[in-house]
Amino acid sequence: MLVTTSRFTSHIAIISVALMAVVLAGARLSSTNTHKVDSASAALAPNAAPDDALPAGGGRIYSPAALQSYISIINQDGGLLSRRAVPDTIAPSEVRSGFITYTIQAGDNIETIAARFRLLPTTLVWSNPDVENAPDRLNIGQVIHVPPVDGIWYEVQADDTVSSIADKFKAKVDDIVNFPSNNLTGGANLFVGNKIMVPNGVKPFVAKPVEAAAGPSGGAYSGPAISAAGSGQFQWPTSGMLTQGYYAYHRGIDIARAVGVPIAAADGGYVSFAGWDNTGYGYMLMINHGNGFSTLYGHLSQYYVDPGQRVARGQIIAAMGNTGNSTGPHLHFEVRYNGVPQNPLFYLP
Repeated sequence: MLVTTSRFTSHIAIISVALMAVVLAGARLSSTNTHKVDSASAALAPNAAPDDALPAGGGRIYSPAALQSYISIINQDGGLLSRRAVPDTIAPSEVRSGFITYTIQAGDNIETIAARFRLLPTTLVWSNPDVENAPDRLNIGQVIHVPPVDGIWYEVQADDTVSSIADKFKAKVDDIVNFPSNNLTGGANLFVGNKIMVPNGVKPFVAKPVEAAAGPSGGAYSGPAISAAGSGQFQWPTSGMLTQGYYAYHRGIDIARAVGVPIAAADGGYVSFAGWDNTGYGYMLMINHGNGFSTLYGHLSQYYVDPGQRVARGQIIAAMGNTGNSTGPHLHFEVRYNGVPQNPLFYLP
């Protein structure tokens, strides 16, 4: 059994400590006007553990409900990974009432952008339909909308009322009506097609089917069944900086370092896909571990194995890259069980 009782207990302890750290960080942040971190010294330092392991909260203390989808991305292995430091550009005392746009830069991802503007990652996802469809596959130069507060930027539909919108997203009517840029007075001016901000709204997560790997030449193994079972014990596929964790709209973890850094098989099995993926992951590998588990390795610069080939745990199978829709060199790593994405941090040592 992969997750033992002692392992479960350690996770609970980590989460408890993390929650306390967030509360203390919120108190510390509320007493300062600026909060900048020099991330240059942390680059490519797998053994470093930055003070700011969690994105800044802008002086706010999030409720447990708001943090629930976020706690799972806390770095649990300081020996291999360090959390990426994100320099803050907006003072906690500054209150923004309108939307702004942000152009994706090299190295950006939804989590780091959200931290920069003191928002939850889901807020950016819910405010940008293109991002919601593929939050892991951003392009440099892509423009996204950044709301002023956490919540949902919603396009009014036929038969909507302020009350029905509030009910749908578990928000307050007064918050919607009183939000300055909504220009609502008692529900007036609620026109179909208009976009309004639903402060602190929550959109229910609907899991989408896992996309099948797709490439111009196939890339998927289609030969006879291969008997290859993994050990059930996963290892880290590479070292670097944990730049994005696992949450509802990002079903894996991102580990960044440099093009060419070796990537190892997290466990034994056989290669079920090796090639170019047309959905945005660029050069990609998938390993079937023969026990219900499979792992995915995306944005590779090179790969050294072929579909149908057996691989051993720890065997070098590829090199880190920046292919597909990617803003910088990193490995996108997923763990799936019976096709369902799992949080890799729950299975890694």
